[in-house]
Amino acid sequence: MATALTSAATSLSSLTPLDLDRVDAIQVIRTLAQQPGQTRPQFVVDCGSLQCLRAMGVSYVVSQLLLLHQSGSGVWLRNVSPVLKRCLKVLRLNSLFRVMN
Repeated sequence: MATALTSAATSLSSLTPLDLDRVDAIQVIRTLAQQPGQTRPQFVVDCGSLQCLRAMGVSYVVSQLLLLHQSGSGVWLRNVSPVLKRCLKVLRLNSLFRVMN
């Protein structure tokens, strides 16, 4: 059990924060494409503070998350609202993203 906790802590420390209010997923993917051979990063998105979620809606955020996932990057979600969590479940996308609250 200690190994699982240690590995989880290591995984969390290697997450790169990504603010979808400031950067578009396509910009991130283009930057990653310029670095072939690099391991794909593990991003963490704090959904609780996303203005784009309120301004552009769940579909925009989900499409951004899907683009990141399709690029080979891992995506972790923090502070996921019940509405977003439900949408991911209904769309059967909840297995693609790791939710941490």
